[in-house]
Amino acid sequence: MPAPYWLLVGHPGPWPRKPIDAEPLTEVAGPLSKQLGRVGARLQLVRPHGRVEEAVREGRTPLPVFLVDVRRGLVGRSTWHSPEDLVELAGRFEDLPNPSEEPLFLVCTHGRKDVCCAISGRVVAAVLDDVLPGAVWETSHLGGDRFAGNVALLPEGSMYGRVDGDTAPRVVLDHLDGRVDLDRWRGRSSWHPAAQVVVHRLLGEDPRVRLADLPDPHVEVLADDVFRVTVQAPQGPFVRVVRRTMSEPHVLSCTGGPKAQALFAIEREQENTTTP
Repeated sequence: MPAPYWLLVGHPGPWPRKPIDAEPLTEVAGPLSKQLGRVGARLQLVRPHGRVEEAVREGRTPLPVFLVDVRRGLVGRSTWHSPEDLVELAGRFEDLPNPSEEPLFLVCTHGRKDVCCAISGRVVAAVLDDVLPGAVWETSHLGGDRFAGNVALLPEGSMYGRVDGDTAPRVVLDHLDGRVDLDRWRGRSSWHPAAQVVVHRLLGEDPRVRLADLPDPHVEVLADDVFRVTVQAPQGPFVRVVRRTMSEPHVLSCTGGPKAQALFAIEREQENTTTP
């Protein structure tokens, strides 16, 4: 599902398969889930790359919390000590604490969810932390069909997949300079999957278009599994019809058996498209 908001909860670990099952979040799982569901917020556990101080691990000092509003491009920053603090903070997406545009970079290192994340994710986090010190956070699983990615750039919401230690600095630094690696870019977390496919096509067809200049695409449901997406590009509206199908079951990660995957593909063009 699209995620216009993120709640990033500082947690030294261990991380269970689902963030809401982490101690002591389990004490407030019901009210916290309700608050997050109210705005469609995504819950992630995070920790800074590298050694976690003993005082933090033992809960003697407050842990960080980030409230990310992708649509406004803002990050609110606070801390938590008791799980009740998280329930209160999850109600503040309209009134972010200490908001700023300073970016965060999340790298999936969630080994209990997918062992590949533990093997390669920590390498990616290490090399990114060298070039972006203090802004890189290890996080719980980032996967999920079209949204699959092992690196997330917040508050923009861009997701990248199949990033390794050799490519990570180039991919992220190029993105910050306005150059998108379309082989690895998985779209923005706040967009419908059909919109991500169409923007990906637009960026590939028209080199004049910059991702940062694009407003949120408009998605219209034409029929079951058929969508018309309109992107208001600087050169004119870019309109495509997208169809959703399901793949044959196949292995999507290092852990678990074969699963079917939702596939979104452009079916045809519409009038009034941009001219590359």
